[in-house]
Amino acid sequence: MSEAQVNPEIDNQSVASDDSNNEDVDVFGHDEEIDKFPLLTSILDSSWFQILVNLLTIYALFGDDIRIIAFDKRADDGFDVITIICMIIFSIEIIIASLVRTDYFNSFFFWLDIISTVSQILDITSFNIAVGLQGSVAAKSASQLSQANKASKTSSKAIRVVRLVRLIRIVKLYKAASYSQEQAFKRQPLRTSTVKKSRATVYPSVYENINNAPIEQENLNKKENNTEQREGEDNANSQENRENQNMVVKQQQNDNSIPKVQQVRRQSMKEQSQVKTKDKKESRVSKRLSDSTTKKVIILVILLLLIMPLFSSDYYFEPSYSLAYAAEYVRVVAEIPNTKLSEINQTINFVIDQHKSFDTPVGYITNPFTEIENYETSSYQYLRESSKSYYFELVDPVLVGLDYIGDPVILFVSDNSDVESKNSIINIVNTLFVSAVLLFGAIAFSNDADNVALKPIDRMIVKVNLIAKNPQLAKEMKLESEGTQKETTQIENAIIKIGALLALGFGDAGSAIIGTNMASSGDVDPMLPGKRKWAIYGFCDIRNFTDATEVLQKDVMLFVNNIAEIVHSMVDRYQGSANKNIGDAFLLVWKINDSQWYEDGNEIKWSNLVFINQLADCALIAFMKIYAKINREPKILEYRNDERLSQRLPGYKVKMGFGLHIGWGIEGAIGSEFKIDASYLSPNVNMASRLEAATKQYGVAVLISSELQQYFSNEVKKYTRQIDKVTVKGSVKPVGLYTVEMEADDLPPSKQDYPQEEKQQVMYEKKQIFLQQLESGDFNGELYMKRNKDLALITKNVNQEFLHQFGQGFQGYLLGNWKEAHMWLEKAKQIKPNDGPISTLFNVMGETNFKAPSDWKGYRELTEK
Repeated sequence: MSEAQVNPEIDNQSVASDDSNNEDVDVFGHDEEIDKFPLLTSILDSSWFQILVNLLTIYALFGDDIRIIAFDKRADDGFDVITIICMIIFSIEIIIASLVRTDYFNSFFFWLDIISTVSQILDITSFNIAVGLQGSVAAKSASQLSQANKASKTSSKAIRVVRLVRLIRIVKLYKAASYSQEQAFKRQPLRTSTVKKSRATVYPSVYENINNAPIEQENLNKKENNTEQREGEDNANSQENRENQNMVVKQQQNDNSIPKVQQVRRQSMKEQSQVKTKDKKESRVSKRLSDSTTKKVIILVILLLLIMPLFSSDYYFEPSYSLAYAAEYVRVVAEIPNTKLSEINQTINFVIDQHKSFDTPVGYITNPFTEIENYETSSYQYLRESSKSYYFELVDPVLVGLDYIGDPVILFVSDNSDVESKNSIINIVNTLFVSAVLLFGAIAFSNDADNVALKPIDRMIVKVNLIAKNPQLAKEMKLESEGTQKETTQIENAIIKIGALLALGFGDAGSAIIGTNMASSGDVDPMLPGKRKWAIYGFCDIRNFTDATEVLQKDVMLFVNNIAEIVHSMVDRYQGSANKNIGDAFLLVWKINDSQWYEDGNEIKWSNLVFINQLADCALIAFMKIYAKINREPKILEYRNDERLSQRLPGYKVKMGFGLHIGWGIEGAIGSEFKIDASYLSPNVNMASRLEAATKQYGVAVLISSELQQYFSNEVKKYTRQIDKVTVKGSVKPVGLYTVEMEADDLPPSKQDYPQEEKQQVMYEKKQIFLQQLESGDFNGELYMKRNKDLALITKNVNQEFLHQFGQGFQGYLLGNWKEAHMWLEKAKQIKPNDGPISTLFNVMGETNFKAPSDWKGYRELTEK
């Protein structure tokens, strides 16, 4: 019968993967959004689409001004087409974003995009003419000229004012850049590389700040109270203080007469009130962000007030009304009695010549006189209506007394193209300036928000997600250095510390409990159902612990922790994890990932047997290293010279026993909602404990079950020796017992005694080096034992002749040839007189005078615990 059949109820439990290592976990639910339109999302996020939109955005900002500066009216149709394309592309972008972007539709940025897109319709010349925002060249009557003149001036101003809305596209550019950074941040792997630093170097400064903070705050409160008392010692306040003191006295008298529970409740309410009062104080983060924002807003406002007038055309160009006076002057000359046509013509030519040096020269002149030709420049027909200004006077035909045709109008049209071009240049500079101000403001404000609050929050989110996925990572996270925003840094570091303490308290077995509860939005539920796991279980125990406790008393905690530091660090280096510390005993676990095993009927199957071989080797090497360390580390060797221990136990040495076994176990929370321990329950855990206890009977340091020994690599199996085959209480399946030949006599003390602040960093680096060997496939158990100083020292005296003779005797023992077994074991004993397994086998066989019982099956029942 396989182990999977021992407990059918447990066997029926579902086999689940490690929730703590689930990469899809997100505490904040960011990964819960489902992309309904993946094709549209890919289009919107594509590089080519973003480049196109950004180019069109730049055109929307500067295209109309470039049109006026570099082109005449003949290019308007081409620019109209590009503008229409812009509006179409921007509309498509808005529609797609509304479909694929969460919370975009009907949002602030949605309406910004709508307004900026609609505002581009005013850049379409044909639209402006159609709706009357620009006058028609065909206008000739006085009324039409008046309307054209008014439309030409007002529409030009109106369009320029409305065009300011186009600056919203700058926000679009900045938002696009921010979104790209956000997407790049999301694409980064959440499992960031962390550097494990010594807690002695990282934690003390933080602990010191935390411990000193209440004292400093208390002193500060005292100073504030003293100041307030000195400043407020007037009659009213004194009277109020006396009344308050009387109330306090009465309250204390009343408290003595009410039940204790009510007093505690009232005291709690007072403390909560005091906490609320303290909470009202503005934090450093809030104050810094508020001050910085206020300063930048003031600077920007002052800057705009000083510089914005420079971008007004009135600052550079005085409005010219000379043509209005010229038209009136020509009218007056024409209406003078007996005025000759040559005089009128001469007057008109004089006006033309005088205005050639002006910024607004004459572009067109029409007059009612039949013999005087209208004046028109060669470029007039290509002028836009926005580049024209109309000035006209009505001539009285009675006063003139001359023949004329058409309307009695003298019309002067100025060519404002040069001024309009310069205005466009000013507009471009203005746009660039506003863009720079907006960009500076956005960056300045966002940098403050990012550095003071948002980036720390993002880091907190990353760390919380990391801890939820794998709580053990919290032990290796680096604390953030305290900057000017100490509060957010302390909160961020508090998350790391709490996560590290949770990981230390719950261990690897409690990772699922931590991760599940952090990812859950409900109440804390530590009592999760147990899960079936396969693992290598190790049990080790400190010998003579009761005597050591009675002798050392208060120093026993330091004694245990010194040993625990060695046990835990070696197990951690060799891919295991500490689970329970039970006074003098430690439960260590090498958990096998669910992806590495499956059950085929009643048999366990391994997906990667090489991995299992390496993990089994690691478990044995870890215990061998612990055995060497407790016999070499100076701080452990000091206990050999402790007078208290020497008087109680002459020749005292720190000794430990080790048991190793493999099998299934139920991982989960043991206890209740008041207190839990995350651990493992199964017969296999008990087997590891029994093996450790049996080391005393066999006089060896370590006992390994045959079920685990079979998974050692062939190189490591050479170091093991089978010493018995037994059945334990509660099981009918015989198990072979193996040990490893180790000697700790006269080992040299370790010389590498690193300072405490460097030790954990050194241990971490050694762990990484060993992990790289495993991952690269360069690990060889036999070579590693020969090259590692500790392992080489404890295995250097292995006698192959002894092992051969013991092996022959042990085979006779199993086969029932106890006389022959006795002969071989006697020879082996001569080589190693104090061998514990030989003495145990002699005691067993001696009970029947070295004759195997008739019902001997090759194993015996292990009755001792």
